[in-house]
Amino acid sequence: MQKIAPVLALIAALIATPAMAAGGAATIKIDPSIPLEPVAVPITENGKLVNYVFMSIKIILSPKADLYKLVSQEPYYRDALVRAAHRRSLGVPGDSNRVDEKLVKAVLKREAASFMDARMIADIEIVRQDPKKRVARTAPPKP
Repeated sequence: MQKIAPVLALIAALIATPAMAAGGAATIKIDPSIPLEPVAVPITENGKLVNYVFMSIKIILSPKADLYKLVSQEPYYRDALVRAAHRRSLGVPGDSNRVDEKLVKAVLKREAASFMDARMIADIEIVRQDPKKRVARTAPPKP
């Protein structure tokens, strides 16, 4: 055992040396964003429910935002999005399998202003959207 101790000390010193050279402490990078749990957005046509689109959204925060405070408000973002979708269809006209991404981003920013400073949102990324069922496309409504 006494012969192994110097070898173990040498190995420990070699492992610790790169960490000490890098400043002694490892830095942790925090992603300044809020990933929303998948949310089911209703898609309506002519006032009738035709489909649901399950969306995964990532809200990217500005550098000035308080990440820890805003992460706890994640359920409010989802609730605001669903409430807005019940007032107005967020689907692409003529295609009830997708949501209009620009419209969703605008609605989410506007609705978020009711419970936070909307300037804290740098961007909104639609990560994924999956329809509950595949519905045949219809012709877009004529203006």
